[in-house]
Order: sequence, then C-alpha cells, then structure tokens
Amino acid sequence: MENFLLSLIYGISKIPSNKREVFDRLDKLEAIEKYQSKFRLKKDFFIGYISKSYSSIKVGNRDVVAFLKTINPIKKDPKIISRNIDRILPNDIVLAKLSKKGSLRKDTRAKVKIIEVLHRNIDKCIGILKVYKNEYKIFNLKTQEKLPIKVSQKSLRTLPLGCMFEISDNKILNVIGLIYEAKNDLEITLKSYNKSLDFSKEVLEYANSFDFEIKTSDFKDRVDLTNLPFVTIDPDDAKDFDDALFYDGSNLYIAIADVSYYVTPNSLLDNEAYNRGFSIYFPHTAIPMLPPILSNNMCSLKKGQNRLAFIFQLKINKKTLLVSDVKLFEGIIKVENNLSYKRANEMLKQDSMLFNLFSLTSRLRKKRLNNSFEFSSNDVKISLDSSFLINDIKLEHELDSNHLVEECMLLANKQSAILMSDNNVGIFRIHNKISPKNMNLLFNEFSFLALKKAKDLYKNILNIQKSIKSFYKKNKDSNILVSKADRTIISYMPKAMYSSKVSEHFALGFDRYSHFTSPIRRYGDIIVHRILKSIIAKDYKNLAFLQSNIEVICSKINFLEKEVSKIELDFIDRKFARYFNKGDIVKCIVVDNNIPCIAKTIPHNARIFLDKSYDKFTILRAEIISSDIESLKIQARII
Repeated sequence: MENFLLSLIYGISKIPSNKREVFDRLDKLEAIEKYQSKFRLKKDFFIGYISKSYSSIKVGNRDVVAFLKTINPIKKDPKIISRNIDRILPNDIVLAKLSKKGSLRKDTRAKVKIIEVLHRNIDKCIGILKVYKNEYKIFNLKTQEKLPIKVSQKSLRTLPLGCMFEISDNKILNVIGLIYEAKNDLEITLKSYNKSLDFSKEVLEYANSFDFEIKTSDFKDRVDLTNLPFVTIDPDDAKDFDDALFYDGSNLYIAIADVSYYVTPNSLLDNEAYNRGFSIYFPHTAIPMLPPILSNNMCSLKKGQNRLAFIFQLKINKKTLLVSDVKLFEGIIKVENNLSYKRANEMLKQDSMLFNLFSLTSRLRKKRLNNSFEFSSNDVKISLDSSFLINDIKLEHELDSNHLVEECMLLANKQSAILMSDNNVGIFRIHNKISPKNMNLLFNEFSFLALKKAKDLYKNILNIQKSIKSFYKKNKDSNILVSKADRTIISYMPKAMYSSKVSEHFALGFDRYSHFTSPIRRYGDIIVHRILKSIIAKDYKNLAFLQSNIEVICSKINFLEKEVSKIELDFIDRKFARYFNKGDIVKCIVVDNNIPCIAKTIPHNARIFLDKSYDKFTILRAEIISSDIESLKIQARII
C-alpha cells in the first residue's frame, strides 16, 4: 500500500487493479489530479502516519500534540490540527489536507487536517502494567493511553507492576519482561518502531545460497587487483567493512564492496533492504540492513579474503589537486589489512603508502575547506556492561586517519554524482542553502557577538564560527561551547536529503554530490551502484527502468533515515534514563532556552530538562530531580 501511495505522489500512469478501490476513494475526495498523462496526488494533500506525543510540562491534564509522519517530500512533518484523532492508530495510513491557516514555506511547519484513514494497519505497541484507580490496567508505553484490553484483574494481579507486553490489535501477544530490567531496552526500542531484529527464514536461505569462495577464474570479466595491498580503516569495533584504499603515488584506488552483485532488483534481499533502508547502530550491537552472512562476511572487505568490489581509479594532479582521469570498474580485491582509525593514525608516518596518501588528502582537505564548513564534533562513545547498563562514556576525537578516509570517500561520492548527472539520472545527496529568514534567526542567537551581516551566506556562517572560537578562546570549556555553537548553526540549516534531481551540497561546497561508499548499510548506495553499472555498460534500457522509480525510492529512504535517527536516539535516551539517579550532580550546558529549558550534560551529552529558563550556552551545575525510564525524561534543578 505504502509503495503505491508513494508512486501516486510523483505520478502514475496505470492504476493496479488491487489498488483501484483506494484510488477511487482519493479521487472522490478530490485529492487526485491529472498531469502529463499521469495521475498524481494534489500538492495540498499529504499521506502518512500519526505520531502522538505529550507535553513535557505537567499543567493539569497533559495536552496531546500530534504530527503527521508524512511520506511526502517535505522537510518538516506537518502538525495535525484536527481534534478527534483518538480513534486513529499510530500505524494507520491517513490522508491529510493543508489547513487554510497552514503554509508550505521552507521555514515553517505546515498545519494539516486529517481527511480520512486510507488503510488500517494492525495496531502494534508495547503495553505496561500499572495501577489505575485501584485496578491493574495496561497502558501504551509510548503514548501513556489506557488500552482497552480484556484481561481479568485476577490474571493481571499475578504479574508484577512494570511488566511489559507486546500488543497487537489490543491483544497480548507475549510478555516482554519488566521495564526495570535493562536487558529489555533493545526490544522495547525496536518494537516501539515496529522494527525486527531478525530476518525471515526465506531471506536467510536466499542469503546463504551464494558461493562463499570468490575465485578470480570465475570472474574473468572483472579487473583482478588482488595483488594490490588494499587497507580498510574503520572504528575498532567495526564488522562491516564497506571501503578499502590503495595509493601508488599516482593512482588512488577507492574500492567499495560490490553489494549490488548479491542484491539484485526485486529479489528477496532487495525487498528486505528497501524496507529496512539503513542499518541501525547501537552502542553494543547493530541491526544490519542485510543478513549478517552478507553484511559481516561475504560483502565485508575482510583481510586476506577475495572480495567483489566496485572501484574508482582516480589520477589527481598534484599541483592543481584536480581529478585528471577517472576510471570506474568492477573488480576483485584482497585486503592486506583491516586497520582501526587509531592504528592507522599510528602508521601514518611509518607506512609509505599511508604517508603518501595522507600527504595528498591533507592538501585536498585544506583546499576543500576554503569553500565548505568544518563543524567541531564532540561525539560520545558509550559502552555497556554485561547487564546492559552504561559502564563507560568517552569523548571521541577525530584523528588524522579519520580525515584521510573522509577525503577519499568525498572524492568517490563526488565522482559518482558527476557521472550520474552527466547522464541525467541518479540519486543525489543534496543540502540546500540556509534561508535568509533562518540566517536572521541565527544572527539573533549569536547577538552577543555583535556581528555585521554580509550578503554572502557562506561568509556569514564562517564569520560566526570564527567569532565563536575567538569569543570562547580563554574559556576552560571552549571545546564544548564551540561544539554546541556549531550544533546550533546546523539546526538552522536545511537537513541533507536524497533527491532524484541534481542540486548543490551547501555544507560541503559541492555543486553535486551523492552517496556511493556504504552499500552494506545504505539502500540508496545500492541503487547508485546499479545506475553507475548501467552507465558504464551503456545499458540504456536498464537505466530507463531504474530511473522510473527513483523519486519513490528517494522519498522512502528520506522517511526511513529520519526514523532510524529516532530509533538510535530512543535507545540512548533509555540508557541515560537508567544511568542518572535522583540526587546526582551534573555539569551541563543550556542548548534550548525555551520552556521547558533543555540542557546537555557534560561530557555525557545526555538531554535533561531544567526547572527554570537560562541563557543559551550557559554552563551550570544541576541536581537530578528525577529520571523516568517510561517517558525517558530526566528532570534537574540548578544548584
């Protein structure tokens, strides 16, 4: 159903017989128009799912706030202003219409009214056992709504309070466990978003049907580069090695796992990858987009193993630093070493290949930063113990080896975008300029710097960054302050997204850009590989076939990308809610001075809600008042 509705947003010439009923309903509601011999959804209509949340400020009864998780290609999910939405379930697909009071301007959140439920999905959620008016009742863990489940008090009272259930269509499927047990957090997060940890039996059998051994003699049409000492450079806990590098002083080889060889169009694996969209990463594990036999083994560029790869061979002029020659081909490689970023960093001055490559990428980086932004990062790495509780939190700092890999990946991604745009087909990663309105708001945020605005948007942001570094130079927490200031700048920029149309990437300073380098964990990269293979093979028939569905794929992966970010954040918030206890004293920095005032703890980067409003970027000491594992809200007061 969702795929048909996605197609309808962009236009469809023929209506499938099994979708005629829903199409006729949309047409009757005057939501359909005819455009260039295609039927499509009118611009002021939206399709999506209800997302309910509640006010974090308890003033009497909590007010419900609802948004439409739309599959339409817009930047912000619209706010629902319809009043009677209690009977609409989170998984129902609904039709909404732009309110007369609404707007589709770039910097505003549209307001919509629900018109009709198009498709009732089975309502799935997590229920939690609580006492309500002296009776045991089951509540929706996410929305805190009481569920109309018919279970006797006698049966419920045999279970401990805080017991959680998997609920489907208001029926208990199974008992998950107690909310107080940290081992249940992953299951809570995944089931809250209807995500599965496991792959179906059919998909696993399909994945296991491939020949494990890659013999060069079986792939005579591929370029054999198994004699070149490729290396991978990844985090120390990585299992899926997407990319490998080799530089001979003249040619830079960027080899990417050839996932599209295994994941063919409309196969079981393809459908699974399309529906998952991305791998999901947690501190202690990952939920891969592809079965582990592929993501961690057959596609992963492991040391000493022959692997299929899609390879860019780039010749870069050492004076101009421009790419003077490009070759793209299917090959076979054998990685000499799987290096961690730390180990690669230690080897930069010892290993001649890495030293020469670092010398080149350092110059490429310096040149690139003349036209792009560098945002400081204070990412946190969380470790869990055997009880699934946080036992270590470390600040991650970028190393020279990170920058080396980054520049190589940027080169490959940019070259893939050039090839696709030259052939008028592709999936591009676009990032629009910051709007004049948001630039004004950004200057208001940093009014204490007393900066004068320039006409050039790029120069304005650079001036803010430069002034922030100067302003906090002598502050002992300068790194934290600069990092949070950069996060604020990013929050006023449009979000990067996937598009079938070529456009600039403002933050990177590129006129065109794509994602080519991570097909093990991003479905869009697989499609890019298919397109590029068709281009170099001059298979225009297949290229036309791929092009016909690209807009739908872009909308799908844009939707899933946002959802995956929420899933990963939900799990982290859940762990922090267990980590902090009433009475804990924390250092924090204010990141949002609206009501409620929000701060981030230092160095954990956990979100806490303060008792009063304080100026943004103020660093304070706070005492934890409460930490609620159900709502995931940590309340604190300043001391």
